Amino acid sequence: MRGVQFLAPTTLIALLPLGGIIVLLYLLKLRRREVVIPSVLLWQQAVQDVQANAPFQKLRRNLLLLLQLTALAAIVAGLAAPFILAQRLGGKSTVLVLDASASMGATDAAGSRFEQAKQWARQIVKGMGRRDEAALVVCAARAWVAQPFSRDRQRLLSALNSTQPTDCPTNMRDGLLLALSLAAKRPQARVYVLSDGAFPPLPEVAPSAEVRFIQVGERSDNVALLAFEVARPPGAREHQLFLRIKNYARAPKRCVVSVYHEQDLLDAQQIELRAEESRVETYNVLLKSPGLLRAELEVDDDLTADNVAYSFGQAATPIAVLLVTPGNFFLEQALLVLSDVQLYKTASLSAEEAADAYQKYDVVVFDRIAIPQAPRTGALVLIAAESWGEPASMGDELATPTITRWEAQHPVLRYVNLGAMQIARAYALQPAARAKVLAWAGQEPIIVAQDEPELRTLVFGWNFLDSDLPLRVGFPVLLSNAIRWLTEAREGAVQMTVRPGTTLRLRAPPEATEAQVTLPDGQRRTVSVVDGQVVFTDAARVGVYHLTAGERQWRWAVDLRNTEESDLTPSQELKLGARTVRAAVGPPKVERHLWPYLIMLALAVLLGEWHLYHRRY
Repeated sequence: MRGVQFLAPTTLIALLPLGGIIVLLYLLKLRRREVVIPSVLLWQQAVQDVQANAPFQKLRRNLLLLLQLTALAAIVAGLAAPFILAQRLGGKSTVLVLDASASMGATDAAGSRFEQAKQWARQIVKGMGRRDEAALVVCAARAWVAQPFSRDRQRLLSALNSTQPTDCPTNMRDGLLLALSLAAKRPQARVYVLSDGAFPPLPEVAPSAEVRFIQVGERSDNVALLAFEVARPPGAREHQLFLRIKNYARAPKRCVVSVYHEQDLLDAQQIELRAEESRVETYNVLLKSPGLLRAELEVDDDLTADNVAYSFGQAATPIAVLLVTPGNFFLEQALLVLSDVQLYKTASLSAEEAADAYQKYDVVVFDRIAIPQAPRTGALVLIAAESWGEPASMGDELATPTITRWEAQHPVLRYVNLGAMQIARAYALQPAARAKVLAWAGQEPIIVAQDEPELRTLVFGWNFLDSDLPLRVGFPVLLSNAIRWLTEAREGAVQMTVRPGTTLRLRAPPEATEAQVTLPDGQRRTVSVVDGQVVFTDAARVGVYHLTAGERQWRWAVDLRNTEESDLTPSQELKLGARTVRAAVGPPKVERHLWPYLIMLALAVLLGEWHLYHRRY
């Protein structure tokens, strides 16, 4: 709250002449009282009273004069329209959108950006009027309503206090759409976004409510690990490690980079980064056994979530892949490039040979070859191939389709851009009930995956040779992702790296009814097994997770690797399509006018003056 301000401050000048007139009247004239006296001895006191109240004599203390001047001051001050800026909601219905993403964990604010945003939200809630209502939406990798509309301050404060930060990227688009849908049917509604703006520009949204942006954060003092990849060239004994490190600060930074295999230190070195410099560091290490690789940064910066990255060493034995194709040079060469793949090739399979191949090979790829025998176990890739009805069958032909959207967070499509790919023709896929669509061409599914107990299948609705995909740098990445995801079906202990907020669907043994998850901080949770699957949605913090279901074990590592979250530069505006919402710092303030209280004070004083006057006279 700030000091008192006036809309018409010049009105206060009128207080001097009006007050002077009232005082002048008291100097010139004083009404006398009629007094009945029993003796002329009291005439002397009356004479003294006349002398004392002669014109332009010194004022005597008079309560009526004081009350009249007070009433005049209140009236004139009310006409000057005084107000104060108060931390109020400023609307009858308000939705608070609280950013709980990784960048909000930066410590350039008191406690952290997230704690500062929560404190400002608390001040807004505490400033609610009796007729105000508010709702709380929390936004991280997913957006959810933490508290529906309520006029109960304690309930809103309790919801705020229970909100925890995450290491996830910000899905502000869903958060804003959710907030606008809550406010759509309420008049004079407002949506306050409390964030540092570490997210891409948002699309244009229908203006169902006024949107305001409250910016938190002060600077971008951060060094981040943005990439950590491990590869073993064919025939080589050593693994090659690639690290990409970026300094987002505007000043040079010195840091120590350490690489661990499980708990063993492999290498450590000190590096210096210029302001806003990005650098790639490479290491050659000899791994005696597969395991978890961890890269750590020791640096004095504002964000710790991006100071660690994980990867897993390649399997000790190669992955056996059978390619069934009439001939595809590009696909064959791309599979041969993968160092952990041992490729076998055939032009066709009989039904008996297919049943044997599902058991013998880790992955079977059918390239434009109809499936001769439906599998029960194994891992399959179908490329423009007729299936047995699952997970998808080929439908109508599509001429020059363009992939418009895809599940970028799915392990198969991670780091793959399908939007610019040119396809001459494809087939619309008709997914089965339990299949998951990974990519669409318009409204038509074009990539479908299915994850069943003991069987994983990936279907592509076009011939790779009818597109420019084999010529793109993302082609080997797509195949590598697909092979890694498919081979999880045949491993007893699965190890993988994912991004914060990823939903993991893991196949449990048939006898398992529940699974135990150990979080990075040591806490344990129990997750139910439904339809042979464990679905875990709480991988929101950076670290290593362990899951056990029956005799099967999984271990996955979560790291950030997100340029938008690591760039801590606070945004000065919120872009909504063509619209721009300028940022405000601190809780919203509204004008709280004081003139009604001053007028009421003036009336009360005049009423008291009138009553006192009639009692005395």
